[in-house]
Amino acid sequence: MNKKTNRLLIVVLVILLCLPAQAVFALTVIQPIEPIEITNPDLITDPILITPYQSGHGTIKAVPIYRSYRGGERYGVHYYTMNQSNHDQLVNVYGLSDDGIAGYLSPVPLPYTTALWHMQKSGTDSYFAFGQADREYVIGTYNFVDCGILGYAVPLSDTSHGNAQMHSWYKGDVQVSEFDVWNADHYYHQQVYYIGSPYTYEGPRFRIWSGENVLQEINVTYPNGGEILTGGTTVDVKWKTLIPGGKISLYYTLNPSDGWAKIADNLENTGSYSWTVPNSATSKAIVEARWTYNGIDANCYDQSDKYVTVKAGTTSIINWKLTVKPIAWTALMAPAAPTALAAGSDSIQVQPMLFWSDNSSNETAFVIERKAEGGSYAQLTQANPGQTSFVDTRALKGIRYYYRVKAINGQVSSGYSNEAAVAVYEEPLLLQADPDPVAPSGAVMMQFVLNNSTYLVNGETRTMDVSPVSLNGRTMMPVRFVADPLGAITKWDPDDKKVTVTMGSKVLELWIGNPVAKINGVNTPIDPSNANVMPIIISSRTMLPMRFVTEALGCTVEWIPEGSIIKVHFEGNYLDPQPEPPM
Repeated sequence: MNKKTNRLLIVVLVILLCLPAQAVFALTVIQPIEPIEITNPDLITDPILITPYQSGHGTIKAVPIYRSYRGGERYGVHYYTMNQSNHDQLVNVYGLSDDGIAGYLSPVPLPYTTALWHMQKSGTDSYFAFGQADREYVIGTYNFVDCGILGYAVPLSDTSHGNAQMHSWYKGDVQVSEFDVWNADHYYHQQVYYIGSPYTYEGPRFRIWSGENVLQEINVTYPNGGEILTGGTTVDVKWKTLIPGGKISLYYTLNPSDGWAKIADNLENTGSYSWTVPNSATSKAIVEARWTYNGIDANCYDQSDKYVTVKAGTTSIINWKLTVKPIAWTALMAPAAPTALAAGSDSIQVQPMLFWSDNSSNETAFVIERKAEGGSYAQLTQANPGQTSFVDTRALKGIRYYYRVKAINGQVSSGYSNEAAVAVYEEPLLLQADPDPVAPSGAVMMQFVLNNSTYLVNGETRTMDVSPVSLNGRTMMPVRFVADPLGAITKWDPDDKKVTVTMGSKVLELWIGNPVAKINGVNTPIDPSNANVMPIIISSRTMLPMRFVTEALGCTVEWIPEGSIIKVHFEGNYLDPQPEPPM
């Protein structure tokens, strides 16, 4: 051991003795790292402490579909999201039950994946549309609305990718008895098991993953550390990826503290690229390879496992730092794209709230873009680095918006996140009811059809803007279409979110989200057998439990299963209402 090496060891020992005991302990439990090989110790003229090199490596992994549940055993519906913050809000703020994980999807597009759209109908029934054609079909045929891309899955026919299948079960609006309806609901899970009536097994839909499987990985195979390269010569930088396709960008540094430079970008994934090594001697060179697809950098990269040595060649020697002008890694690299974008708007959080996952460590901001349905994207605002939620206070009620987010770093930016869509919640427009309805002079016969906007009043065809639907086991409909023909007066209190229906001496009071109403001031459960039955707002209309309201106003109701027809009959004497029927 020569004198210079002894001097180096003495310096290290002195530093360790000066550290607090906790720091010395922390150093002792670090995983052993292969020491740096110094090819020419005589070049060291001053005592230094060499920091061990730790290679950087990032992969793309499958991420979970969080499932939550609202309602009773028969009446409930499931909600799905890829964003854990959004899931936590549903469970902790809205009171839904955590129902586990349905399966795992790719958060970004891969060469073999297909976009999976999250569709909804009536704000409750979720459906996974696999591909653009499926999306357009359910929009045109079943009036589903697009809530954006949930993630990316694999066709059933591609057995080379994905290690599990996503199975689906369906429960339609099943009428079990008069006004006793099981809500439509799709249930998704990666394993087949018996759920029971009223769900029907529909079979496997597409391929997914059973856990946080690595979906794409890249490894630098040369130079991977320990090699001695000669400046001015050409070498083949080599890499391997888990799956083919995509694009490759290559970077290098001769000293990490001086910055990084680009070798080449947007290369075909061929596995090698010829690089002329800068003629500048160093023992701290590193090569990095990054994989992207469709312009999206999902932070899939790899660096040389150890430092690479570059010795001076026969060509002109350069001062790399002055000639190449390397820049800091955080400024050179485009940030990784955000994923798992989700958007929501409801009576609790009216203005659309966005959630996304931050996959980058070097963004300087997030750019949030928005478009109205049928419009074009434009920048809405910028969010701070590390921020993963945003409330759109400029969104207008009644408009459906689409959002996307990207990370930026100075002049470079990531690809966009998935697209998320939401219609801005509106308070109900109950004041559209007739302010001075005329009491009927005789009997009134009304006929409604579930999920149909056309109805009859004494044989006259009329149209409502929101169809009767089933929710939490009961038929729900806009109250004014029943109240007006009876001569009842409906009023909306936006502060208390209360609907008051007055008909002669009968006064009904119902509150949004409350399973208990008042009849002439007396607390009355809307449905003693199902506490989930309560007024709700859908498409800016207050939907009240039809059975409760009509029978409380003295009507009789007949359910005709053939055609899902509901007949409401009123005898015409609203000043002397019939006795309350049993609930």
